[in-house]
Amino acid sequence: MRNRLIGIFLSLFLFSCVVFAVPTEIKPSTTTTNDDGAFIWYPLNSGGHFYNASVDGSQLLIVNTTTTTTARVQNITILAGEYWRGALGDRLFQLPTNHTYVLGPFESSWFKQTNGTVILSTNSTRGHIALIQMP
Repeated sequence: MRNRLIGIFLSLFLFSCVVFAVPTEIKPSTTTTNDDGAFIWYPLNSGGHFYNASVDGSQLLIVNTTTTTTARVQNITILAGEYWRGALGDRLFQLPTNHTYVLGPFESSWFKQTNGTVILSTNSTRGHIALIQMP
């Protein structure tokens, strides 16, 4: 009986860890290659990511899928927002590994949430992501 209770407790604990994974905020880089060229890179994680989309249409995501461990495709999903074009649904990007991609800008009437963020989910923890604030 004790082992069964421990098993139930562990199952609930693991389930709650997966359900309550906290997305990571991505803060924008404003540097360009004319300056030092440095981006603020964030590791991809299974909890997803979000960024503040207060400046509509002027933010780009840079996704680096470089890895030597697998050749599987990595999925980045931009979740549909709650405004009128959100009915178009999520936008899925299937990105082969060992490349760098530029995604966006994303239309605010399609992807912006009511709290002013754009939410991303990923199936991978391999690679990095950065946000560029365009002038």
